[in-house]
Amino acid sequence: MVVVEERGASVGPGVSAGGKSADDGLFRTHRATSAWIGTVSIRLLLLISLVGGWELVGTFTEWELWISQPSAVWEQLLAWHRAGILWDGLVSTLWATLLGFVLGSAVGGIAGLLLGSMRRIGELLEPFVLAAYSIPKIALAPLFVLWFGIDLLPKVMLAAILVGFLVFFSVYQGFKTIDQQLMAITRVMGAGHYMTLRKVALPYSSAWMFTGLKMGLPYALIGVVVGEFMAATSGLGYMIKNASALFNTDGVFAGLAVLMLVSTFLSSGLAVVEKRVLHWSGRGI
Repeated sequence: MVVVEERGASVGPGVSAGGKSADDGLFRTHRATSAWIGTVSIRLLLLISLVGGWELVGTFTEWELWISQPSAVWEQLLAWHRAGILWDGLVSTLWATLLGFVLGSAVGGIAGLLLGSMRRIGELLEPFVLAAYSIPKIALAPLFVLWFGIDLLPKVMLAAILVGFLVFFSVYQGFKTIDQQLMAITRVMGAGHYMTLRKVALPYSSAWMFTGLKMGLPYALIGVVVGEFMAATSGLGYMIKNASALFNTDGVFAGLAVLMLVSTFLSSGLAVVEKRVLHWSGRGI
């Protein structure tokens, strides 16, 4: 007599199919957690080693005037905090960065979408876009001060231009690399231009768009800081410029440290958004 066991029944002494699958899942989770802890530990050790070495070099050499040291940088940050200028400068720079990033991403993404979906017009205008892109953007800063005045608007516009070109070229290149056979098959199946764009072109180019966004986000911060160097009354760049004019190396490094933290925070936030949006493609991991 042959007995057929049900799914999940015993497949060996003390082992069940369901239990084996659960054990495998726990093992994979444990291995991933261990790998993450190991990576974070190595990063922390590298950071502590770099900061500690920097502190030792600044303490036991005569280079403190040129390279400062972490303890002095921390004291400078505390002094700025007590004076109430640290958070004001941080908010000013962060607000201008976000505005410039959103504006540049929107304009660059829409332009890339339009020229990418209309290939003939895109090929016609591409040399003009490349010519505009070749202009050193930093050279535009004095013009922006003349056109838009001092403080917020010139910083936003400079950041938007830096971001806009990067996002434009990413989206435009994404449209150019779309599989044309897939587009033709979609049209044969009865999809119109709008449906093809929404169901094929936009999902296909979304990974390219996020590549442009990730490249553009640090440039938005760079554009704002350059604008604050040129003409501003607040912001981290303005604080760094003032510290540099007074030969305050501690203040320069303090401002750079805050900018580095801001850039890391913004990039991490964008990575989370990418992971949620592109989870279906396997890119957002």
